[in-house]
Amino acid sequence: MITYREQIIETINNLIEARQIVFEQIINLAMSDELKHLQDAFDEGDVYSFSLKHFENLEDENIQNLVKLCQTNEQTIFSMMNTNGIKDEEVNLNEDN
Repeated sequence: MITYREQIIETINNLIEARQIVFEQIINLAMSDELKHLQDAFDEGDVYSFSLKHFENLEDENIQNLVKLCQTNEQTIFSMMNTNGIKDEEVNLNEDN
């Protein structure tokens, strides 16, 4: 039987995965509109690490809604970790999905 703590950890991992999916959509939306000009700056296979801060000042209302969703998601993740004494190593915080 799965324990309550294990269920909380699974929930947090699911929230982390959901945040990653939403963040990828933010990048895709921005690169197809407001940040379209950046596409020429990258070659196929280039890797660039965007952060949520790169998108906080864009004008697109859809992107702003998704940024807020990511921020709320992050707050929930860290609040649940704090409330339940869950350490970073116990969840998939640094996994690339």
